[in-house]
Amino acid sequence: MTETLACDRPCLQVDLEAMAHNWRTVCGAFRGGRTGAVLKNDAYGLGVATVAPWLLRWGCQDFWVAHSAEALALRALLPQRSVRIFVLNGLGGLAPEYFSQHGLVPVLAGPHELPVLRGYGRRHGAPLPVALHLDTGLTRLGFRSTELPALQLGSPVWDDIKPLVWVTHLGRFSDPAAPECLRQRTEFAHWTAQLPQAECSIATSSSVFADPAWHFDHARVGSAIFGVHTTPDRQQPLRPVASLYAPVLRVAQVPAGTEIGYAGSYRTPRACRVATVALGYGDGLPFSLVNRGALYFGERPAAIVGGLRWEWSVSMSVIFR
Repeated sequence: MTETLACDRPCLQVDLEAMAHNWRTVCGAFRGGRTGAVLKNDAYGLGVATVAPWLLRWGCQDFWVAHSAEALALRALLPQRSVRIFVLNGLGGLAPEYFSQHGLVPVLAGPHELPVLRGYGRRHGAPLPVALHLDTGLTRLGFRSTELPALQLGSPVWDDIKPLVWVTHLGRFSDPAAPECLRQRTEFAHWTAQLPQAECSIATSSSVFADPAWHFDHARVGSAIFGVHTTPDRQQPLRPVASLYAPVLRVAQVPAGTEIGYAGSYRTPRACRVATVALGYGDGLPFSLVNRGALYFGERPAAIVGGLRWEWSVSMSVIFR
């Protein structure tokens, strides 16, 4: 079972059976309470409109996105208020009423977001459901250790917000066994023990396959659902979900010494056939693959050749070995 995403030139094919396998595998590995799907950046480029309804059908009730526009688009796809949609960028300058109106949960990014929430509980008769970042070492978003007193039990902040999830993120997420990650886990457990009760979330795509001591109450899983192995030294039981196809625009027979690409960045060492494929940097092809990577024509590899790092192209060339 596959679903094809329409594109002008390249075609991305999504294998829903593989994605369902990955979702079941993640849920089976996690020993905590709830498993949420991270769908930021249009579900990692696979298309949130394609992915989200299937995840809901498979039992997912928690979704994590980056910003409010993504959250609003996802809410339009999943209007059920039993579905929780968490916004990782926090309030992002928006009024708290925006989140309550659309049934979204901001993940507060730090103490600077608390003043705008002051008085919300009094105005609406109930506090706003939120999640809160705790910065245990990534130094990106969240409350730091010196800022925890504002969140202690009895603080007036709880008149205006209701904590659903405490969130932290590992600085070395692909290596949960690293000493720095172990320190983060210890601090997270110590901090949350002093704070109002809520779900605790530290596990992501890598640590969900690690020792259950990492699991806590809630896993936020993105790349693993889509078949990306995030722990290089440990093979994960995941299947690839996406396949990218592109049509061949031209095939030419060229002699040895033919320049290919801008400024002749590749010169053919011998006579060969060169195909121009309708796929380029503007479609997301990494610059680093030029003169290094390969495409496949069936089972046959063809090297990607030509191109410059600072040039843009609507197509690329591949050479048959």
